[in-house]
Amino acid sequence: MSKSLSRTVSVNVVRFNLRTEEKRKVLDEVAVEVPVNIFVGGEHFVTLLALPEFIEELGVGHLFSEGVVKSVSDVLDVRVEDNNVYLSIKEGAVRVKASRVLRLITTACGSSSDYLKLLDSMDKPLVVSDAEVLGEDVLKMRNLLTENTVVFKRTGGTHGAGVFTLDGELIACAEDVGRHNAVDKVIGICALKGVDFSRAVIFSTGRMSAEMVLKAARVGIPIVASLSAPLNSGVIFADRSGVTLICFVRGHRFNIYTHENRVIS
Repeated sequence: MSKSLSRTVSVNVVRFNLRTEEKRKVLDEVAVEVPVNIFVGGEHFVTLLALPEFIEELGVGHLFSEGVVKSVSDVLDVRVEDNNVYLSIKEGAVRVKASRVLRLITTACGSSSDYLKLLDSMDKPLVVSDAEVLGEDVLKMRNLLTENTVVFKRTGGTHGAGVFTLDGELIACAEDVGRHNAVDKVIGICALKGVDFSRAVIFSTGRMSAEMVLKAARVGIPIVASLSAPLNSGVIFADRSGVTLICFVRGHRFNIYTHENRVIS
């Protein structure tokens, strides 16, 4: 990704105060999104609209978290040119069927029953882990994530994601215009660092649907937390895949939807 690309731009806006009926021209910052083209083995795989940072990590994390490759060791080389990410993968390592099912899930589901049937047709990752996290450390993670999402503070236009140790230390943090991309980025950062996902927690600002939970499950992360709400599909697949799902982390409370034994006081 070109270093000249900024994460935000300034635009002219008219701020309208209904109480005083005042209109005032000001400069405001908005988040930037660019098309990021991911190529696998020289062929176009997918285009993602993303915040222009951690582009290499986005490419790696996307393939890994979507189950297209089983391990980051399957990625032989990553090259970034402008908005393009080129990945060389070990021969036979790309799981084309999995990627096709994923596209069906996000684009072709006409009903809840169809959606769940498609999810059932996928490989079902199962996270078996004795990892535990203190409730107070979940709140610590929330605070660290909000402190480090600086583009959101400036624009209100991004999602954030962080990967933490079980005792609440921040390993990686990233922002993006899309909640899925933000998760892919931190998974890619950690995969390239060789982080042990079985002893990690992933924390997101976005709502937790099935595909968000599955990203964590595929890489072996046992605990997923969010500032936002879960969806029914997210709860179902957190339960099926052995993932502890924590949502509505606000103030001094949160809701544990699945596998509550991993959260201790």
